[in-house]
Amino acid sequence: MLDALRFVQGAVAKKDFVPTLQHFRIEGGTIRGYNGMMGLCCPIALNLDVCPKAVPFIKAIQTCKDTIAIHMTAGGRLSIKSGTFKAFVDCINEPFPEVLPEGQCIDLKGELLGVLKLLSPFIAEDASRPWARGILLRNQSAFATNNVCLIEYWLGYDFPIELNIPKAAVSELLRINEEPTGLQFTESSVTFHFAGQRWLRTQTYSTIWPDLGKIFDQPAALAPVPAGLWEAAADLASFTDDMERVFIREGMLATSSIEGEGAVIEIPGLLEPACFNLKQLRLLEGVATLLDLSKYPAPCAFRGERIRGAIVGMRA
Repeated sequence: MLDALRFVQGAVAKKDFVPTLQHFRIEGGTIRGYNGMMGLCCPIALNLDVCPKAVPFIKAIQTCKDTIAIHMTAGGRLSIKSGTFKAFVDCINEPFPEVLPEGQCIDLKGELLGVLKLLSPFIAEDASRPWARGILLRNQSAFATNNVCLIEYWLGYDFPIELNIPKAAVSELLRINEEPTGLQFTESSVTFHFAGQRWLRTQTYSTIWPDLGKIFDQPAALAPVPAGLWEAAADLASFTDDMERVFIREGMLATSSIEGEGAVIEIPGLLEPACFNLKQLRLLEGVATLLDLSKYPAPCAFRGERIRGAIVGMRA
């Protein structure tokens, strides 16, 4: 039972604007959660038709250390008993949203989890650009951008539909940590299916993105990432200014553009002058093996295994 709760707990609303969404729906041997955008469903060994409040229900089950007995009380609460422990969980009688899988079914045969894990740090936080708040799957590529870095990963197979998976759903897919076996989709939703009759359904974002070729198709003079760059970036993290800037000066990475100020680490081979946000630059660690810093302050190209991208610098 605890495994079922772990699966669906990510689809519980955090705020009580719609109290129903802070509850689970248990019926027909399944348990569902829905937070207004994303729904999760899993079989559960309970022959009940009830909507318990999610957080106390989870806590009660987690506390049980012996055989669990569950029943409805005359007062409309869910009684949970295990050994000497007993808890009563409030339930609602309001209709629960009937958000279920719909649309055409498609089998998934290629890897998806590794791609989402790699690209998730590059998803934007900017709510004014909702299209950038997800990972775009199109043809044989997956894309993500946080409006500073743009990255493309070559899948090696044709993804069956064009899809923009919202960040919250990406996080849940990574938490579940299982490859989906298939999906269903409509114009505004996608449902990922997993073994054991489990599923995750989410609304989707627009697949209309800007013309990425304007950045990707620029010529680049790529060179290997200088040895020691990522270690130096980590060491300088506590020395940056309020804008978290790092400066590339001839043969060094520094926290100030002025000689004699800030902290400096020598890196032979780091030649072109540039300035970047340190956190954004560090996103390329383990991703980029080749860089072209010569285009600064224009977007600077990078490459990696099955990857191409660009990072935008800051004005020094």
